[in-house]
Amino acid sequence: MLVSYFVVISNVVSYQYFIETNFLFTFLGVFIGFALTLYTYLTSMFENMKKIIRTKHSEDVKTRDEKLKLLPLLHLEIKENIIFLIYALVFVVLVAVLNEAIMSIDLCTLNIEISDIKNASMLTVFILSILSLIDLVQTSFTISDFIIKN
Repeated sequence: MLVSYFVVISNVVSYQYFIETNFLFTFLGVFIGFALTLYTYLTSMFENMKKIIRTKHSEDVKTRDEKLKLLPLLHLEIKENIIFLIYALVFVVLVAVLNEAIMSIDLCTLNIEISDIKNASMLTVFILSILSLIDLVQTSFTISDFIIKN
C-alpha cells in the first residue's frame, strides 16, 4: 500500500487507467472466471496425481504419504488466490458504491488527500491481483508439469 501511495503522490508512472472502477471491475471479473475455470481443471487432475504418486512411490510409503499430503496444499493455494480475487472485486464494488461518502472524508489535518488514498488502494488491488494470478498460473504449471513428467 505504501508503494502504491508513493506512486500516486509522486506520479512516477501513469497509473490512472488501472485504478478506474470499470477497468478493475472488468479485469477482476474476467480473471475470476479464468481462475474458476483453472480451478475446475486442476482439481480434476488431483485424482491422476494421486494415482501417479501411489504408483511411483508404492515401495516407499513415507515418501508416498509426504507427497500425498502436499496435494491439499496445492488445492489451498489455488483456493486462496481465487478467494483473494473475489474479495478484491467486492472491494472495488464497495469503493464504487461508496465513492461519494469516501470522497467526503476530510483528512486535511493530516495533510493527506483522500483521493490519493483511494487511488493507492485501487492500485494496490490491481498489483496484488496480478501477483495472485501469477501465483495461480505458476501453481497450475507445477501441477501440469508433474502430470506430464510422470
